[in-house]
Amino acid sequence: MTTPLPLQGLEGQVLRLRGVVDRLGGFQQHGRTFHTLCIRNLEVAATEQPITPDHWWFRLRQTWSEAGIQAGDTVVFTAKVRACSKGHHDPELLGVVTVRGRERVVGLAGEVRDLVIQRRGPAERLELNALQEELRRERLLRLEAEAAMARLDIHRDALLLECERLRGQVALWRNRCPRPESTPAPEAPARQATAHHRCRGFRALVGAAA
Repeated sequence: MTTPLPLQGLEGQVLRLRGVVDRLGGFQQHGRTFHTLCIRNLEVAATEQPITPDHWWFRLRQTWSEAGIQAGDTVVFTAKVRACSKGHHDPELLGVVTVRGRERVVGLAGEVRDLVIQRRGPAERLELNALQEELRRERLLRLEAEAAMARLDIHRDALLLECERLRGQVALWRNRCPRPESTPAPEAPARQATAHHRCRGFRALVGAAA
């Protein structure tokens, strides 16, 4: 087992460290709330040698917030070893057994740089894998849709060519077989019944009856 590297003898040095986001927290000071996060399993990134203390609380500054860190994430960052204070800020809580007052220690500066999330936590990895799988399915669906569109374009072009061919045949047959000119049908002669003919017919009927 590798012997832990104490920070007491490294004051002023800048270290590239690796650790795991343990949890988020916060504290009250002068009526204000300050958000914090705890990094555990601290080790030198290049050699994987653990350091003491093996965890450290940092202010949740812009660098951490922009990275979108969550509990369980493995992070790599650069921090300076320096003398600082550690413990609770509220003197009214010093009588509580679980609360420790401020004390001077050698630890890590509050500002970190070159922060990288090396590996997401278990829940984040599951969510990331699900998103990657969904993205893969969407890509496959897009490729299938593009292939279907290409086939439809081929069928459309074939139908347009067939329509043009049929139009040409219709025009050719029209030129070969001109339609005969239609002539009006003769009108039937109109019957012109005169009063004289009607009278003769009436007299004939009367004579037959007598």
